[in-house]
Amino acid sequence: MLTVLGPILLIGVIGWAMLRNRGGTKREVDQAERGAVDLRHDLDDDAQVTDHTITNTDDHPGTRR
Repeated sequence: MLTVLGPILLIGVIGWAMLRNRGGTKREVDQAERGAVDLRHDLDDDAQVTDHTITNTDDHPGTRR
């Protein structure tokens, strides 16, 4: 019984999720795009302020002390 109901339920959930996540209004899409651009700018600003490089100062790499 689970062999039959499992795939049917899975297909139903996937279909429901696809219908629920369809596009959006133009206003919602524009707002999401503006948010993505703002996030990219914030990440670029943070990268310029902080140097995220890691240097290996261990004389014996790969060993634990």
